[in-house]
Amino acid sequence: MSTINIGDLTTHEVTDLRQLVDVDRLQQIQDEFAAETGLAMITVDSMGSPVTRASEFSEFCQFLRRDPAVRRLCYTCDAHGGFQSSLEGRPVVYQCHAGLVDFSVSITTGNRFLGAVLAGQVLLKSGQDKLQQLLTAKEAWRGDPEIEELTRNLKVVDLEKLHKAADAIISLANETLGRAHPTMVIASGPYLGRLPGIPSATGHDRTVLAPLLEGRSKALPLMPIESPPSTLDSARVARNLHRRKVADNLEIVSRHLDDLLPRWSQKIPRDDLTPFEDMLIGVATSEGLQYGRDLTVEVMRNRGSRRSPMNRYECQLYCERLVIKLHDLVEPRLTVKDRTVDTLINEIEKDPTSFLTVQSAANYLVLSESHFARQFKQHTGHSFNSYVSAKRLDRAKLLLAHTTKPVLRIATELDFQPVNYFSRCFKKHFGITPSQYRNQFSGGTA
Repeated sequence: MSTINIGDLTTHEVTDLRQLVDVDRLQQIQDEFAAETGLAMITVDSMGSPVTRASEFSEFCQFLRRDPAVRRLCYTCDAHGGFQSSLEGRPVVYQCHAGLVDFSVSITTGNRFLGAVLAGQVLLKSGQDKLQQLLTAKEAWRGDPEIEELTRNLKVVDLEKLHKAADAIISLANETLGRAHPTMVIASGPYLGRLPGIPSATGHDRTVLAPLLEGRSKALPLMPIESPPSTLDSARVARNLHRRKVADNLEIVSRHLDDLLPRWSQKIPRDDLTPFEDMLIGVATSEGLQYGRDLTVEVMRNRGSRRSPMNRYECQLYCERLVIKLHDLVEPRLTVKDRTVDTLINEIEKDPTSFLTVQSAANYLVLSESHFARQFKQHTGHSFNSYVSAKRLDRAKLLLAHTTKPVLRIATELDFQPVNYFSRCFKKHFGITPSQYRNQFSGGTA
């Protein structure tokens, strides 16, 4: 076990961390550890609210936390760092919203996240740009001369020091808190998100190793790991979220999967989607801690239920579902008068069969059919019927290439009526029949 676990509690028992640990003893350990290492340290509950008093906090962080708005960001960052540790099953090192480096160790009971121990508030001598920043926010304090002066007083350390500190916390937690809770175990690992594989000694396979897990495997070198260029852009996803652009975020999904699965016949391990999942969880948490939790529940449910490799269709469906859930969580509920053509397009992106006729779409926007048809054409450059047909046909291509569903069943699922109209429409758009397309892209297997 590689997080702090204080045993399983029944559903009727308390889950307030303050009632489950000796806070005074924890404060003493924390103060001594912070004084010895020179690292700031604090223990928080699941909402990021302090359980202990801050130990050795930097002047920079003390100054920032005077502002209630910035303090909320700090709490959110602390909570998400701890929750990410729980999600990963090990401690993580990351950059906070202010650009400082921290590491977090989650505290759990059973499957419940109770809080976390956090330490750091430092800068790295090298490799800091390789660490993920949990939250990104435009903050008014940036550029303030007084605060810039405080940043020059921040400690600069080697990544090695954080690993040694994590090791020390392992020993302290097992030796002290573990006496009251024999099942408490803690270990550490350095990176936010899954560790990439590294070659074995023979060079024939790639093994994922978690550093500092004593007795499991040889630790990875304590150096930042280079990551390949990624099509994932959390800032862009967040902008699309704020603008209610579901289609643009689904396009990011498609481009990312194009990179992951350049061949349509290819399958990938489920863990290859972890960076995408973590990015969405980060975006959700930056909008609100509960949003991050809700999305994490969805991710954990999928991780726990699937072990076999996934093809492009399965990846597409799953990633789209996460993006749609993110938008549904964050976007405010719209009244009828707030609906626009963009709102309608978002609904079609979520489900291409949701609006199949001009009448149903016009009714959704409370417009006459003729006025709606003109407005839609002006907005998209396409007629409503051709736009919806194209979206359904795009979905049909994925189903044909990556499932064995009969053509007639696919036509029925996508609401092509009559069903033989599907084949005619498909051939008109793509120049071949659905069966020919399936043979072309799935090697003749259907």
